[in-house]
Amino acid sequence: MTKTAKTANPYRIALHGMDSRTCKTMEMYLKGPCRGAAQVVAPDDAQIDMIDADHAKAREILDQRKAAAPGRPIILLSLQSLQIDNTFFIKKPVTAEQILGVLDKIGLLLKAAENKPEPAPAPAAPAKPQQAPAAPIKTTLDVYVKPVKPTKPIDNTERQKTGKHQSAVQLNEGGFTAFLGTVGDIDFDDEAQLPTACYDPRQFFLGYVQSAAKTAGLQARPLRLSSIWKPLYLFPEQNEVWLDADDKQLRAFAGVAFKPGTANNMSLSALDPAAAGAERAPEKYQDLQAFIWKLAIWTSKGRFPIGLDIQRPVFLQRWPNFTRLVITPDAMRIAALLVKTPTAPIAVCRVLNVKPQYVFVFISACHALGLLRQSEREADAVIAAPAPDKPKNEGLLRKILSKLRGT
Repeated sequence: MTKTAKTANPYRIALHGMDSRTCKTMEMYLKGPCRGAAQVVAPDDAQIDMIDADHAKAREILDQRKAAAPGRPIILLSLQSLQIDNTFFIKKPVTAEQILGVLDKIGLLLKAAENKPEPAPAPAAPAKPQQAPAAPIKTTLDVYVKPVKPTKPIDNTERQKTGKHQSAVQLNEGGFTAFLGTVGDIDFDDEAQLPTACYDPRQFFLGYVQSAAKTAGLQARPLRLSSIWKPLYLFPEQNEVWLDADDKQLRAFAGVAFKPGTANNMSLSALDPAAAGAERAPEKYQDLQAFIWKLAIWTSKGRFPIGLDIQRPVFLQRWPNFTRLVITPDAMRIAALLVKTPTAPIAVCRVLNVKPQYVFVFISACHALGLLRQSEREADAVIAAPAPDKPKNEGLLRKILSKLRGT
């Protein structure tokens, strides 16, 4: 048992980016497995801020907390590994050992801050005899002012970013296999094999890109992801990435599972202003979300991400921006169902009469962008999903046949 767990004065922690159920669970966890090492309080009474970094507005919450309580320790919780300056990180799912270890480190900082002597007042300067007023002298204040970006029309360089502004690509059943490839060890026609049709994004390039994108967004600065392949540059303010490779090369690399130890060759580093503003081929810039979306498709190859229970309902928080994304077969129908009714992926296949690989590849892409959630409502697991409504605009021939059958 650590020293932190025995303390008589628990730390005061404020929770941010968590719903009421998660807050209650965390409060009970701090009282139970963490032996009362900390207690949940209001933000104004807290010593420590704890933020769910997987929340959609994590960056905004982090900035608000830094502004509201400068110098207050901040703990970030995330499924992805994060390295944010002046913060402490705990990887989900959290354990008592992780929390107590971080609290031990924070405790040393708080104790040092309490014992820090206040600076002695500067001695008063001796009075100077009054002199005639001299001519005003121009002074330069060392103050940083964030420059305001002027609004201007899109220049020619921006227009050349074809990779960023490309329109949606819609795949039919014939082009699906050619675009993705196939997974040879899974028979999607055998329902017994479907639960094994999963993959771990952390073992592919996709997982590192997701983690890098989240870190770049939280730090709000350009980053470079170096790997065993070509470097990837991330520009969170422009919501862009730059990669010196075409889609064919990226598709091949996306499907390669990394061997153990490959993580040692992956690194994430900040770009200095000169490197961030360097001239790069404009046609190789891509929209960040569109890049992650197609990367997830190529990684999935018709499988679903590990950790997602295909027997439990899932739902879409909002519609994907299909105008800029690769549209897989039946993506519109699947999206319409999951936006309206939480449905298990296996049930989606039956309700819409869609092949499992089409459902799995779509939910993989949505999951990679954070659009898809696993439903925790008990009612969603008990009540079966209704059959999709028939299209309102029936063809003229179908109407005529219906009339003939009626007579």
